[in-house]
Amino acid sequence: MFFKKGLFSNIDQRHYFRNELFSELTWVIDTNPNKKHLERAEAIFEIIVNGISYGDFKLKLTHDSRTDSKTYKQNNSVTQIHWGEAKNYISREELLGKTMILYHIGGNKYQISVE
Repeated sequence: MFFKKGLFSNIDQRHYFRNELFSELTWVIDTNPNKKHLERAEAIFEIIVNGISYGDFKLKLTHDSRTDSKTYKQNNSVTQIHWGEAKNYISREELLGKTMILYHIGGNKYQISVE
């Protein structure tokens, strides 16, 4: 899933997530020569759904650093979260139409709340 600006109208989603919200993470360039435009990081996310905490998950993030891609030129999001084991908690059909809020707790710790 790609991070999008949601209700924020004054951010550039192509840069905000990588350079602001996730700036404290250790980003590394993908070692595959064909994917050297991709930066990878990991962070700890507490997942809360309808007020119930399902615990902390170490999730991977990917950022496409190319500024000449079609995606970038169309102002689309280029930072992606890989849900891993957390997918079972946030991909339930009854959550469609709910609001997902992402908080930075500090360092590499974040909280995702779906209400």
